[in-house]
This record gives sequence, structure tokens and C-alpha cells, in this order.
Amino acid sequence: MTDLQQELAFIEGGKVILREQEGFPQREIGEVKEDEATALQFFQDRYESLKEKVDKVQHQIETEDNKGSFLMKVLNLKESLSSFDGIGDFVALKDRLEMMEKMLEDYISQNRRRNLEVKSTLIEEAKSYAANPDWREATEKLKELRQRWIRVGAVEEDKKEEVENTFQAVYDEFYDKKKAFHDAKKEMMATREKQYESLIEKAKKLQDDKSEADELTKKSNALVEEWKSLENIPKEKYALLLKEFKKYTQVGRKAGNAKNPKFQSKEGNDKEKLALIEELKEAQKLEPSESVEKAKAIQQKWKNSGKTFNKSLNEEYFTLNDYIFEKSFLENLFERKAKKGLDEKDAVKFKMNILRDLISRDQRELNVFEENLEKFNLGTEKLDKMVGFKHEKQKRKLTVKQQIMEELRELNKNLK
Repeated sequence: MTDLQQELAFIEGGKVILREQEGFPQREIGEVKEDEATALQFFQDRYESLKEKVDKVQHQIETEDNKGSFLMKVLNLKESLSSFDGIGDFVALKDRLEMMEKMLEDYISQNRRRNLEVKSTLIEEAKSYAANPDWREATEKLKELRQRWIRVGAVEEDKKEEVENTFQAVYDEFYDKKKAFHDAKKEMMATREKQYESLIEKAKKLQDDKSEADELTKKSNALVEEWKSLENIPKEKYALLLKEFKKYTQVGRKAGNAKNPKFQSKEGNDKEKLALIEELKEAQKLEPSESVEKAKAIQQKWKNSGKTFNKSLNEEYFTLNDYIFEKSFLENLFERKAKKGLDEKDAVKFKMNILRDLISRDQRELNVFEENLEKFNLGTEKLDKMVGFKHEKQKRKLTVKQQIMEELRELNKNLK
């Protein structure tokens, strides 16, 4: 028996007894099966294998990133000391394991405080995304944020429930509002569709109407104007309803064409308007200041030329008109902001930068306008029509600026 073995253990009645150590009572750990020396060496070797496990976990803690994951292994090793059958200094192993335990607990505690800070920041970020009026964009951002949340580690146990509940509440409120919005939108669309269907029913009755041709045309035209004043619905549904509506209203309007000089004069207005559009096209070729003056003069002629039922004429006129005024506005901004003496290529690039800012601003304004347009039913026919006109104007202004930008890009490409 070595001095160490004699100091830590003894044999009595064929049993191997581990002597008392600080915090560890004396206890039997095995029996002599061959001879005493072999038995003592066996249990000393077992202790060495346990020590190697402690050495290994300490090395992992010192070298690997995910240190907190080794705490349970340290605790299990520490707990096993009091019942482990081996001969060695269990007090020394206990001290080492307790040192590792304390270090890991401090490490985990620091991590959890840091995780709390990160999760608090993510909660504020989630609130900002949830406030975005663009439902689709907000939903995508919140989905991505939840994945980041999952990757953040745990927080202190006493804060866990509060933090998780606060984060989830942001999502619950967002999805409740999103659902309410889409439910309200569906209901609003259903109401609008009923308005269109109601006009179709009125148009059907024109087939049995015994009024004079001019009176029949007047009624048909009134229904058409009312139809135009209704709010938007999904394109596919609108196309089906419009097809049916036209089937009944065109009958009444055609019946009055031959006997209604007033109606014919409105149709005749299209020729005058086409001529004014050609004048606008020529005005585009003038210098910006001259072009604007010419467009202003044509504006008054357009107003005096009477009403047209040709929507494409109106669209072409307003697009050409906006093009002239937007290009003049760009030139004025360029004159105010640009340095004197820029060569042609630098001047084009400067205009593109100005226009890029204007397009970005118009896009933001249009997004906000369309979001509000979907959320609220404005009520009165007159107000709805006015807002619809403003919406088309905003979209047209943006399209015209984008057209000018494409022209500048092409010009910049061709300049050396």
C-alpha cells in the first residue's frame, strides 16, 4: 500500500474503506477480490478516470464559446463525488468544480443581462414595424424579427415571463389589427359590389322603359355617370360587372344617338380635343418656359371644348400636360441649385439627382394616400369622386417623373 493509498483508504474485513475527507464521511467503496494491492490500485485508477473527466470539462469551458452549456455537466460531476467509488482527493475535485460552477453562473448571469438588453431593443423594433401602415411589409419584417428573437438566449428567470409576454403582445395586437382591417376591407368591398349590382338592376329596367329616345338616353347617361362615381373594387369582379352593365346601358344610349343632337355634339367634341392634344405634343418641343405658357393657353381651350366620354383622351391630355409642367419645375430647381458652368453630362446627372429625390417623395406620399384610401369609406359621392381624381393625379405625376428620369438616363448614356 502506498503512502497516498494509506492516507486516503484502508482495508478491513476484505472491504475497501475510503477514509473521511472534509465534507465526505467515511464509507465503503468496494471489496478485495484478488489481493489488497490490486484492489487499492483499481479504485485509485477509477479516481484518476473521474479526474480526467473534470480536466476535460474544464478545458472545454476555457476553449469553447458556448460556455454556459457545460454548467449541468459540472453540477452532475459535483453531485457524483459523494457516491463515486474511487480513492483520491475528492475535496480538491470539489473545490475545482465549485470554482467552475461559480464562474459559469457569473458568465450565464452576464449573458442573461445582455440578452435582456437585446430583447428589450427587439421589442421596440417590433413596435416600430407594427406601426407601419404597409401591412405586407410590416408582416415580413415582424416574421424576420421573430427569428432573430428565437436566436437570442434566455434572460433571468424573474424577467422571462414579462419579456416574453410583452414581445408576444406586440404581435398579437398587430395581427388583431391586421385581421380587423382585412375584415373591414372585405365588408367594404361587399358593400361596394352591391352598389354596382344595384345600378345593373336599374339598367336592366331600361329595356322595358317606354320613354322617348332622348329621355331614355338621358337616363342611361345618368346611370353611367353614377357608375363612374363608385369606388374601386377588385379588377376581376369589376370587369364582370362592367360587362353586364354595358349590355343594358348601351341599348338606351344607342337608341337616343340619332335623335339627340346634344349627345352627338358631345361625341363631336372628341375631334376638337384630339387637335388640342396634338398642339400639346408640339408644345413639348419648345423651351420649358414657352412650353408652359402654351400649355396654359391650351388648358383654357380644353375646358371650353365640352365634355367627352372618351377616357383615353382625358388620360393622354393630362399626362402630356403634367409632363410639360413637371419638366419645367425640374428645370427651375436645376437653375436654383446647380453651380454655374456645368458641362452637359454633369448637368444631366445633377437633374437626375434632383428628380430621384422628387420621385422618392412622391412615392411616399402616394403610399400614405393609398393606405388611407383603403382604410376609410369617405361617404359622399362628391367627396369620393374628388378623392378618386386626386389619387389618379398623384399616380400620374409619379409616372411622368419616372418617364422624365428614363429620358435623362438615356441621354446620360449617350453623352461622352
